[in-house]
Amino acid sequence: MSAEPTTAPAPDAAPADRAVDVSVVVPCLNVVGVVEEQLAALAAQDYEGTFEVVLADNGSTDGLADHVPGWAQRYGLDLRHVDASAVRGVSHARNAGLRAARADLVAVCDADDVVVPGWLRALTDAARDADLVAGTMDVVTPNDAVRREWRPGPAPGQLQTRFGFLPFAMGCNVAVRREVALAVGGWDESYVAGGDDVDFSWRVQLAGHRIALAEDAVVRYRYRTDLKGTARQFRDYARNEARLLAQYREHGAVPPDGVSRSDLVWLLRHCYHVLQGPGRRGRWVCRAARLLGREQGRRRYQRAG
Repeated sequence: MSAEPTTAPAPDAAPADRAVDVSVVVPCLNVVGVVEEQLAALAAQDYEGTFEVVLADNGSTDGLADHVPGWAQRYGLDLRHVDASAVRGVSHARNAGLRAARADLVAVCDADDVVVPGWLRALTDAARDADLVAGTMDVVTPNDAVRREWRPGPAPGQLQTRFGFLPFAMGCNVAVRREVALAVGGWDESYVAGGDDVDFSWRVQLAGHRIALAEDAVVRYRYRTDLKGTARQFRDYARNEARLLAQYREHGAVPPDGVSRSDLVWLLRHCYHVLQGPGRRGRWVCRAARLLGREQGRRRYQRAG
């Protein structure tokens, strides 16, 4: 199967004026009630260069565009609103922001998270020797103990990998050279609800570019607060992991041995967790959702391949 994305941003869509050092793209969808915390955190960055913030609006109905001039003045930001409503999905919003970026280096963060002081400086420092930079996640500060039991965070201080293959940068905390992102076709908009950041990172590296970790580029990452939504995420992530395996097996991605069986055994042995507290119950439900998604994805993409 080809590793090419199904939808690619046009490489000639950026404005000619590149008057800033970094473009920070923030995909947005109905975030008027939450994005100001992120804007305040961006305004407080100690980065010594110039940067703009591009709100890539994926079809908001909360009047997002009307707030932009006031936010720009309040936070002292070079802040722009970009229409990214043609296709629903975070990948399309990232691509629209990428096309609109005025800088050669594009950083991406989410509207409902919060970057820590030094985030942008750490990304740009790491980008001196790499074309793709992965930041790190703080899942402790913004999430309570119950939610962290449902969804343990990534190991700190190292690049994440999947299937013994290449590392990747999460789409909510990444920097990339604009020309590199355009050359590989941007984020694949056919990936929905997971897998898009892994696919993008792998295509960048398979094209010969280097990835680096910026350990001090930290984003305080908010989990979903409801178990139903979190379980749905686990299911969708697992479906798309099956797609990634089908797409990149020929490049060296190796399916894990016996994971589904070990998960099933664990679920059967720990079924009493559903009668216990919200932390253990949620962990069991999310692991069951992941097993379901993996099986759904295996049947779909093995058949497709």
